[in-house]
Amino acid sequence: MTSSEYSKYLLHILDQNVFNLDEIVNQVMACIERGNSIWIMGNGGSASTAEHLETDLSFVRLGKSVTSLKVSALTANSALITAIANDIGFEFIFSHQLIRKAANGDLCIIISASGNSPNLLQAINIAKEKNLVTVGILGFDGGKLADMVDTSIIVTTEIGKYGPVEDIHLSICHELASIIGSKLLEKGGK
Repeated sequence: MTSSEYSKYLLHILDQNVFNLDEIVNQVMACIERGNSIWIMGNGGSASTAEHLETDLSFVRLGKSVTSLKVSALTANSALITAIANDIGFEFIFSHQLIRKAANGDLCIIISASGNSPNLLQAINIAKEKNLVTVGILGFDGGKLADMVDTSIIVTTEIGKYGPVEDIHLSICHELASIIGSKLLEKGGK
């Protein structure tokens, strides 16, 4: 696929999907206002998107200051992730962290093209046990996670179109961070 064809395919996906971020924005803002934490996770390209979203939310500019949001990508500590994967099992790399770190009322954002990764499914189970609000930024048909999370955005494509889904996920995360920044600025910062 040439770059022109790829761009046309992305535009086709965007034309076929309508993404309403209102509910997710409301959940993020409510979490921030409660003083709770935001936990973000994903695998592969979605792991880098999770870390990118953490960065964007951590450095939302409010005039001359920067937000003090409690946000963390559970993908970033390679020593911890590999220890959990080796000693407990790869399917527990996120859930084990949530067990230790998350508190009632926190927000869990899961980014996944397939929506079927065992480690993300296990994380949602723990998130539900701990009364976390759950958001899915998903692809393809949403997978199993679509029915498990409280709110989701699904970039609907043919199964296996990882690159386009991941590109659009990153765009959604950029827009989400931008909207959150604007709302915090309206409220006078956080």
